[in-house]
Amino acid sequence: MWTVKCKPNNDSQAWLTLESYENKSQALLHAARVSGQYFKVNVIDPDYNIIWRNKN
Repeated sequence: MWTVKCKPNNDSQAWLTLESYENKSQALLHAARVSGQYFKVNVIDPDYNIIWRNKN
């Protein structure tokens, strides 16, 4: 599963899972769409590697 995670407002908050997807493109599309709404957004691959993050 490809997982989109976020920190809503600052680094002291825990990571929250926004959604999990069966494929990479859906996860990346969702992450790109919500990246402006959250402090940090990451996409995690099935091997638990960060494959995308927003610039914050």
